Amino acid sequence: MKLWPRRRPAPAPPRANPTTIAVLEHDLLGIPPQPGTAAAAVIALRRVGTCLTHQPVDTTTMNSPQPVGVCGRCGAAMVLGDDGGWTVAVPS
Repeated sequence: MKLWPRRRPAPAPPRANPTTIAVLEHDLLGIPPQPGTAAAAVIALRRVGTCLTHQPVDTTTMNSPQPVGVCGRCGAAMVLGDDGGWTVAVPS
């Protein structure tokens, strides 16, 4: 008879997906992913603009000189034009 029951070790927490981490690093910090990886493919496909109709989300801050936003579907950067319509921003 054992007086002290043996404690089981706690299971290890699940590991984060490295592709998701690389995409978040690119979006938040501007760090480009390694070429040939799944994260590079995700970012390249995002730049293509897979939407037929963009769904703009306003992300304008107090320091922005003009209204800016992103597409809620494909993540393309968008700007508000003079006519009041959202257009895809051309990278400079």
